[in-house]
Amino acid sequence: MPVRAQVSNFARQSALPHLSALGKTFAAGVANSVLAATAFLLTCAALRIVLPFPEIDGGVSQKFRFFAAHKEEFDTLFVGSSRIYFQISPAIFDRVTRERGVPTRSFNFGIGGMYLPESAYLLEQILNLKLHRLKWVFIEYDEMQTKWSPQNQTSRRALYWADWQRVSLLLRKLTDAGTEPVWRPNPEKFRDIVLRRGEEKNTRSLLTFYVTQLERNYTNVSRGADFLDRLSRGDSRRRLASYLGAAKDGYVARPGAMSPTQAAAYERALATAMAANDSRALSPYAVAAYRQCAQRVRDAGAVPIFLIPPSTTQIGMTAERTGLSAAVLAFNDPRAYPSLYRSAARRDGQHLTKSGSEEFSRMVAASFVELARAGAVQ
Repeated sequence: MPVRAQVSNFARQSALPHLSALGKTFAAGVANSVLAATAFLLTCAALRIVLPFPEIDGGVSQKFRFFAAHKEEFDTLFVGSSRIYFQISPAIFDRVTRERGVPTRSFNFGIGGMYLPESAYLLEQILNLKLHRLKWVFIEYDEMQTKWSPQNQTSRRALYWADWQRVSLLLRKLTDAGTEPVWRPNPEKFRDIVLRRGEEKNTRSLLTFYVTQLERNYTNVSRGADFLDRLSRGDSRRRLASYLGAAKDGYVARPGAMSPTQAAAYERALATAMAANDSRALSPYAVAAYRQCAQRVRDAGAVPIFLIPPSTTQIGMTAERTGLSAAVLAFNDPRAYPSLYRSAARRDGQHLTKSGSEEFSRMVAASFVELARAGAVQ
């Protein structure tokens, strides 16, 4: 055998043990990395189970803790934004239902600025409390919000609800990927997102934001501070009253009325909306979220009822179109409910005055009793 061939063969034979050792080292490194990542994820999941409900401003934590401590006192729950928080009086609602033979004991879990998907997450956490007396859950019905103002993107309100179920729906809506199991992003929209063109100029930033929120939420970022914050701040009686209201039922009355200038502008906007006489359907992503909400309520042994507060925005919906299979109480028709659309009854274009809210509470209660007598909310 030539000398060069002998040297080459010897080199290969000498290298084989080293390559084998390197392969084993690499495989061991991969295995260790997988084990470390798995352990990290399992630890994060375990921490999420044992950690208390996070400290969230805006009354979220205060209402949740109070309701958890008094959960067996209530059989009816209202969940939604400020249009629920400041506009549904449980005391008035319960008085009307009691007088009409369908007694209730209700709690207002409205939160300022709370829309889908945050409201769906909070509802799920409430239902996880195992509410044995719960019979009816009113859920505000409106579009799913995808945008958070830059100043609020770093708040805990923008983080605590960001689990996969909620974030995946947001990602689907932002990319127009549909609600079927297989994601199919709209090619034109996806191209506009990548190129930051037209209405999609900021969508790429939103996608990055929500993916980051999902990661931060699952790794329990800032959760350690909850203990210190809870111990140092606590909930004073005055602080609780500011969120729970005088009757401790979650409703806070908001005084105030529009100025003559504001009233004139509101009347013009109302006339324009009524003249248009058109409606908009909610996105399939919002409808999918509401279907999930309804199912979670039914799984908890209660009945879901969707509620549309007084608004000039017409939401077109039918059971055939949405598949919600739940009762809907809609008050967003100025012609059907003119007293709720008088400028004297409005604090602004979206909210009622104190007297308007009391009237609205009576109307919701009366409509609910009619549904109950008809067997539509059983």
